[in-house]
Order: sequence, then structure tokens, then C-alpha cells
Amino acid sequence: MGITVKTRKILWGRSGNRCAICKQELVLEKDPFNKTLNLGEECHIISGQPNGPRHETLSNFNYDSTENLMLLCCNHHTTIDEQIEKFSKPELIKIKLEHEKWVSSNLDSEFDQIKKELSKEESILSFIVGKHDKEMNIESSKQILHSAKSIEIAFDEVEKIKNQIIEFVQKVNEQAPQYNVITRDNNQKIVDVIFKINTMLVQFYQAYGNSASDSYLLFAIVDGLFDQNGHAVPFYEPKNRELVRLNFSHNDRGDFGWKNQEGKKEFYTSSEITEKWLENFFNRILK
Repeated sequence: MGITVKTRKILWGRSGNRCAICKQELVLEKDPFNKTLNLGEECHIISGQPNGPRHETLSNFNYDSTENLMLLCCNHHTTIDEQIEKFSKPELIKIKLEHEKWVSSNLDSEFDQIKKELSKEESILSFIVGKHDKEMNIESSKQILHSAKSIEIAFDEVEKIKNQIIEFVQKVNEQAPQYNVITRDNNQKIVDVIFKINTMLVQFYQAYGNSASDSYLLFAIVDGLFDQNGHAVPFYEPKNRELVRLNFSHNDRGDFGWKNQEGKKEFYTSSEITEKWLENFFNRILK
């Protein structure tokens, strides 16, 4: 989407027209040719480009938000992007916050006014553009949801869930090895997690047809075990303790994820629903 006018004004206001590192003024009154000079550059802390400095792939993250931007002179912009080990994400966040605190404490309220007040016209325009973008995103997601493309997106989300669970269990086993938590592929494209004669089932049921609009995700916690084919293990007859089915859907921003089938308004990204059920599973067993 790019940096909005509102975001740009807030950033410049919070930064006080100064480079966050060297504190140099960035908009100078005149040069020898009687023109205003702008030495400021809006710099990303986390790059949204795969090959960019400090890139991270983050779901539902606005790379052009004020939280991910800092104001620098052109020299220091080049420096932080060339020296990414020295200027890591935590270091840049620290520099940004300290600079904004310095601005608030030391400079006039002129730039605070910029960040607090937008003209009426700009406020109305920002409102209209925001509504437009939201409606267009939703309409686009609706069309995708009922197209063949949705199957690919759903499978990508399922793969994220599977990888997140496997990576988490690996960390558990590295740091608490005596627990010996097991992950195992199941017949429904994701994994089972087995711990202390308990199982968390994570399954994806693909709808018939060329779209994923009626496909759903299942999370369940059971006391008991299953074999590799999904059959109950004798002497450990499974008893269901908690279960949820979530339709593949989108939220009011057009982001894809999962909605509770029971008519609840809850919407989860793949990461959010996975974290929620990992917490449910281990809390139930260990508390």
C-alpha cells in the first residue's frame, strides 16, 4: 500500500524533523539557490522485501506503519542498511524510541501539533481511502475464496500450521527432553501431537470442488492414543475433551484465516489458532 500521508505526518511529528541517530535537522529553510532542502528519509526497521535488510515474513503486519518506520538522514539510512549486524531490529527499535522520547522532552510543540492534527480535508480523505481499501480487500478475498486459487492459499496456511507445531515441539524436546513429546503426520494433511497418553489432533478437511470455501480446520484434544492409521489404541480408548471446527475464511480486512463454525465472530490467523491450541493442550495436561 505504501506509506500514507497520515503515517508520514505522524512519523515526522514524532521525530521532530531530526535524524534519529545524529539529530541533524532534515528540512532546511534554504540552499544557495533559495530552495528548501529535504534531507530526511523514511526508513523501514523490518524490510518487507525478501532480500531487504532485516527482512522477516510476518502475517498481518503493516510494514509501512509508524511502528516500523524511523526518520533518518540519507547518510544514516545507508549506514543502517549496510551494517545490519550492528543495526539489528532490537537496536533500531531502541534508537527510535529513545529519539522520540528526546523529541518529546526537548523540542518545541510545533511538530507534536503535526502528528495530532490533520486538516479536515485530509481526515475525510483518509477515512474515504481507508473504507475503500477495506471494501476492495474484502471483495477481492470473497472472489478468491470461491476460486481455484483458494485451495492453494488454504494449503499454504495448513503448511504454516504444521511447521509451527513441529518447530514448537522440537523446542520443547530440546529444552525439556524427558517429556518426549511426539509429532506424527496424520491422514488429514497436518499432524498429531502425542504427550503423556494424550493426543492433540490437528486436521484439515478439504471440501469437494475447486475452491476451499467449505473446507475446514479441526483441533481436538483427547485423552487416549491412536495408531498410525487413526484407529484407537486398545487400553487407551480416546475420550474427547475439547474440539473446535473452523471454516477457511477471511476477516473484515480481507486477510485469510479461520472462523469458528459455531457462528461465533472469532477469527484467527493460522499462527493465532495454533498458539491457542498448543497452550490449551499443554495446560490441560500439565496443570
